[in-house]
Amino acid sequence: MLRRWSWALALGVSITLSFGLSVLWRIQSPEAPVMGAEQCRAPEQNWSTGSLPARREQGWILRQLKLVQSCPWVHNASALGQYREQLGRCCNASADLVLTHNNTRLGSQILYDAQQGKKHPVKEELLEVLPQGSPFQDAPYECCAVVGNGGILRNSSCGPEIDRAQFVVRFNLPPPGFAADVGTKSSVVTMNPSILHVRFRGLSRRRRPFAEAVGAHGSALLLVPAFSFAAYTAISFQALYTLEDFGSPARALFMNPEYLARLDGHWRRRGLRPKRLSSGFMLVSAALEMCRHLTLYGFWPFPSDPQGRPLPHHYYDDQPPKPGFHAMPEEFIRYLGMHRQGALRLHLGRCQAAAHNGAQSGV
Repeated sequence: MLRRWSWALALGVSITLSFGLSVLWRIQSPEAPVMGAEQCRAPEQNWSTGSLPARREQGWILRQLKLVQSCPWVHNASALGQYREQLGRCCNASADLVLTHNNTRLGSQILYDAQQGKKHPVKEELLEVLPQGSPFQDAPYECCAVVGNGGILRNSSCGPEIDRAQFVVRFNLPPPGFAADVGTKSSVVTMNPSILHVRFRGLSRRRRPFAEAVGAHGSALLLVPAFSFAAYTAISFQALYTLEDFGSPARALFMNPEYLARLDGHWRRRGLRPKRLSSGFMLVSAALEMCRHLTLYGFWPFPSDPQGRPLPHHYYDDQPPKPGFHAMPEEFIRYLGMHRQGALRLHLGRCQAAAHNGAQSGV
């Protein structure tokens, strides 16, 4: 009897081990087979809202990407609605993404979101440049394109597809001249104030080049995090005044540090804890609230594409970022999870000339 029990136990362990190894091979093998219909309909792993997986290097992410590519992408209004409800409850981008008269009271103190303990008094000088209400009060927008600056957009031919979106977001004042790949339409453009020192000599000499660089994006709203770091507040005001002085069709708006702090807390509670969220992740979060259909372009955090071909860091240059500040691979895992849920479409590679439909491909 003991011998038969030992044999049965050994057989059970062998079967369990074989099954476990087959599952492990499926996840780890770069040649993992195509997912079946049941797996494509299975609940998403907890990448997008919960704890991040332990392995996050490029090879692991590429293997997950191949698995996700095995399933057709289908928009899921319910999944997007859950993000909208959660983010709206914590952060409310349509009302509070930027400082306005409605959320900024004379005599109060603005708390810098990236410098704990730093405050800025709200005086008339600030209130006179703020809009009365939010410029995003018309949200939700039907179709949005959030355009990252990743080198994966080079030679993508995505420009026409991006320009068909109702609402287009771009980052860090990208230069013109790449219309075929990234389009020309801009609704919102972000700008890190450090750019004013790096590219425009701190606006201490000629200011026209800055006004012209912003003007290349037409009447876009220029979002500036003027109250994240105290060292950049004064030059952010100079940028706003420069656009006014040169009659730019663009309008500078100051991002609300209270919104950014709430957003940071929201994602930290869900396992994403970088030194600072990237501007890309901040605006994707806002777009999840404000858009009924959302596609991401140019979000790829690695120096080579999924086929191993080298890429420049940006589609317009190869200037590397400062190390250790953001957590781009971890953010990308979240985008990948949201894509599989159907909350947004993550586009990598080339775009097709034909218009996409509701079951269009993404990654």
